[in-house]
Amino acid sequence: MHTNWNLKMRRFTAWSAYMPDNVHVAYGADSSVQREWHCQSVGKHTSSVYASMVEPKSEEEQYNKWKLLIPYLYDWFANHNLTWPSLSCRWGPVVEQHTFKRKQRLYLSEQTDGSEPNKLVIMNADVVKPRVASADVIQKFNPNNKNALIKQYKTIYHPGEVNKIRECPQHPSVVVTHTDAPQLFVWSTERQPNRQGDKDKTASTPDLELVGHTDDAEFALGMCSSEPLVASGGKDTNVVLWSLADHVTNLSIHDQGTFDGKREKLSSRLTLKGHSDTVEDVVFQPGSSSELASVADDSNLLFWDTRSGIAPVLKMAEAHGKSDLHVVDWSALRPELVATGAADGSLKVWDKRKLGPDGGSALFTFNHHTGAVLRAEWSPSAPGVLASGGEDKRVCIWDLEKTAAPSAAPEPGLEQRPGRAIPQLVFSHAGHRASVVDFQWNPHDLWTFMSVSDDVSDELGGGTLQLWRVNDLIYRDEVEVLAELDKHRDYILNIKDAPAPKAAGKGAKRTLEQVTAAPPALAPAAAPSQLPSDAPAQVPAAAAAETPAAAAVETPAAAAVETPAAAAATDAEPSDAPEVKEQQPAAQEQLSTDAVQEQNQSGSMQEAAQPASSALQPGSDAADAADADTAMADEDQSTAAVVTDQTMTDVDGDAEAVKTGNTAMETDAHGATS
Repeated sequence: MHTNWNLKMRRFTAWSAYMPDNVHVAYGADSSVQREWHCQSVGKHTSSVYASMVEPKSEEEQYNKWKLLIPYLYDWFANHNLTWPSLSCRWGPVVEQHTFKRKQRLYLSEQTDGSEPNKLVIMNADVVKPRVASADVIQKFNPNNKNALIKQYKTIYHPGEVNKIRECPQHPSVVVTHTDAPQLFVWSTERQPNRQGDKDKTASTPDLELVGHTDDAEFALGMCSSEPLVASGGKDTNVVLWSLADHVTNLSIHDQGTFDGKREKLSSRLTLKGHSDTVEDVVFQPGSSSELASVADDSNLLFWDTRSGIAPVLKMAEAHGKSDLHVVDWSALRPELVATGAADGSLKVWDKRKLGPDGGSALFTFNHHTGAVLRAEWSPSAPGVLASGGEDKRVCIWDLEKTAAPSAAPEPGLEQRPGRAIPQLVFSHAGHRASVVDFQWNPHDLWTFMSVSDDVSDELGGGTLQLWRVNDLIYRDEVEVLAELDKHRDYILNIKDAPAPKAAGKGAKRTLEQVTAAPPALAPAAAPSQLPSDAPAQVPAAAAAETPAAAAVETPAAAAVETPAAAAATDAEPSDAPEVKEQQPAAQEQLSTDAVQEQNQSGSMQEAAQPASSALQPGSDAADAADADTAMADEDQSTAAVVTDQTMTDVDGDAEAVKTGNTAMETDAHGATS
C-alpha cells in the first residue's frame, strides 16, 4: 500500500478518532436541510452532539468549503480550464499503460463565438491510478489554469456546433457528432488531419455523413453496443437508425495513410414514428440491436423493438407529468431498469417489467436536483448505481440498493425535498460553478468520471473540465472499510513520538498530535437530552465519508462543517498555483530546501512508525513511498509540475528523485500536512 494512501487514511482516522461517535449537523431554516454524519471512532468514544450551522451564503463561499474537503472526498481530482464552452465530453481508448498512470484519449467539443471554427478536440489525459495521488496535490489547483496532465492531441474543425459526441463501441477511435443540422457526421479521429493552428478556417471533411432526418437533429444520439448501429432523434419527431457495418472497417483504419478528403453519404436503415415533439434523447438497450428507448418534449417515454415494426411497443405518457423529458439511459447490468430525467429537476427509475399498456408507476422518484436534469448514466461496473447531473451544478451518484435505517420515517411516495438526506444518495460532486452539461463514467476505471460545465465568464473563460475519482472509503461496504482502517489503528494513534513540527513558514507541517489536539470549532453543542425531537435518525455508515455524509456533501454548504479535515486544510498554503514557467525556479529551490529539512527528520519518523531494520523491506510503507514518489516525478514537468494544477507523475524518475521523494513522503506519513 502506497504511503500517500496511508497518509490519507491516517488523516481521516485521526480526525474521526476524537470526533463524537455520531455528529448531527442541521443547516439553517433557509434551506431546511438536515444531515447525518455518523463517525465511527477508531480510538476515542464520546457522546452525540447536535450542532447548528449557517449555510454559506455566496457561491464562492460554498465552492471554497468544498475545496477544503477534496482530499477526503476524492481519490484523485484534476481541474482543467477550457478556452471555449464544451457541450459534450467522452472517454476514448486507453493508449498507454504505466505503473501508476494510464494515458487515455478524451473527446471534447468547443463551441466558439464565430471568431474561430467550432471544433472537435481530441486530448490525451494522464489518468492517475487509484491510491497514488497525493492529498495535497489534488487539493491545490487554480481553477483558471490548464492542467499539465491534460494535453491537446488533435483538433478537427467541425461544420457547425458540436452538440453531442458518441464513440463507436466496436471502434473507439470512431465518433459520431450531432450539430444544428439534419445530418450527422462520422469521424475517424486517427485518420483525420490535425488542424490545430491551421490558418485555413474551412471546416474539416467528415469521413461519413448520415442522412435521413427531415429537420435539425441536435441532441438525441445513441450507439449500439453489439453492432455498429447509430440512433438519432430530432425536431422532425422521428427516431432514425443507420448501420455503419459497410463503412466502419475503413473508418477505423489508422495505420495505412491519412484521410483522403472524400465525403461519403449513408442513408438511414429505418425511421421510427411515435413522438409528437422534438426527440431529446435515445438509447439502445445494452447488448441489443433491436430494442431502444426514447424521450421527447411531448413528455412521453417510448420503448421500441425494430423487429415489431416502426411503432412503439410501449408508451409511458407524461412520464414526469407535463414536464419535458431531457434524458434516458438503460442499465447494462440490470436490464430491467431505465432512468429518465426532466426539465423540472426530477429523476425517475422505471422497472420495464412492471410497465404495461396502461402505463405504470416509477420504481424510484428523486426530486433532489434544483435545476433541469441534463444527463443521466448508469454505472458500467456497479449494478443499480446511477449518476445524474444538470443545471444545479451537481453530479449526483445514486445507489438504489441503499435503504433508510429502520428507525427513520420514510418519505411519502419516495419524494424528497431538495436538500433532504436521501438514503440512495451516495455522493454529490459540487466542483462545478455552472451547469453540468455532460459527464461520463470512465469505462476503464471504476468510479472515475469526466464532467464539463458551461462557465462562460471573464474570469473562468469558456468552461471547466474535471476528471475525478470518488474515494473508495465512501461507497465500499462499511464493515470492509472499518476493517481496513482498523489495521492501521496503532500506527495512526501512536503519536507520542511524533516528530517536532517544522518552523513556521512556507511548507511548514503540523504533527498528527497538533491536528488532533482539539476538536473543530462547532456551534455550542447540546446535551443528548436537549436534542430536538426532529433530529435525524442515526444511520451507520463507512468511516471515510459515510453515505449520509456523502449526502451531506451534496451541497457545498455541507462542506461548511468545520471538521478537523477542514481545520487542517484552513491553514494550508494558497491553492491558486501560478503558471509553471513563472514558478519553476522558485519551486525547485523550495522543494529542495524542504527535502533537506525532511531528510533530517526521517530517522525519527521511521523509528516511530516501525522497526528500523524493516523500514525498507518489500511491502513496507517506506518501500511503497519510494514507489509512489517515483510515480509523482513527471519526467516532462519535473518539480515545477507539483506547484501547478496538480501535475502528476511519470513512472520514470532518476534515483536521486526517488531518494529525496522517499524522505519527503516519510515526513508526510507521520504528520498531517497543514
